[in-house]
Amino acid sequence: MKNPVGTFALRGGATLHVTPDDGDGYRLEIIRDGQTVRYDGGHSAREVQAFLTLFA
Repeated sequence: MKNPVGTFALRGGATLHVTPDDGDGYRLEIIRDGQTVRYDGGHSAREVQAFLTLFA
């Protein structure tokens, strides 16, 4: 996964939004049942892929 920017469905009805940060990394935002959890940037494409593998 070279550029994981986008929206991905996760188990349990959650949605993951991946956006680029100001550097070479990515920000993660998970939305489920109207609640949002944001993770700071700096995540590598490999980390995003691992997250998707575990939770998609």
